[in-house]
Amino acid sequence: MTGLSASGNRLYLGSRNQNRVYYYTLPGIVSRQNFTYMTGFSTTCDIAINTTDNVVWASSENTSLCIKCYDDDNTMVDYIGIDMITNARGMALDPNGYLWVSDIDADKIYKIDLTEGIEDQGIQGLAVVPSSNPFSGAVTIQAPGTTASVTVFDMHGRQVENDNFQESWTWNSSAPAGNYVFVIRDDQGASATLELVKI
Repeated sequence: MTGLSASGNRLYLGSRNQNRVYYYTLPGIVSRQNFTYMTGFSTTCDIAINTTDNVVWASSENTSLCIKCYDDDNTMVDYIGIDMITNARGMALDPNGYLWVSDIDADKIYKIDLTEGIEDQGIQGLAVVPSSNPFSGAVTIQAPGTTASVTVFDMHGRQVENDNFQESWTWNSSAPAGNYVFVIRDDQGASATLELVKI
């Protein structure tokens, strides 16, 4: 078990290997209840609970999306990629709605305003342009002059595609309509994260 967060009369506990968040009702810690199952997310380092929106933020190591946000229906509803925070560990959510995150690689603590949104639709050291958003059928990602890898996640956090490409890549998948996160990383380590909608 890794990560604790408290709110009201509940104590929340993150499971490092079971990909789950449980809670206990205080004051007596007798039996645990399931809060959410974090599909496709493992080696959890810490959690932060937002009971106003009934979601949990979870940090993890060894993943392109180092922080994911899940609701109590087991659905990933937001994320923070390694293009923003390279190696997230400890987290806390303050009463004003700011998420505080420690980054062990950068040796920094970040203050993130969640009301501003996290998704990055632009460039983070890597020029990446989708052919359309939303898209129907296929979408092409342009990365001029770049050799890169692309990993696609659905909004449950499951990896649905992983590939390498030069300058452009087309995703023509039979995956269902919905939101998808594209993490693109070049051979120099620069990266960009796009959230695209398939209709």
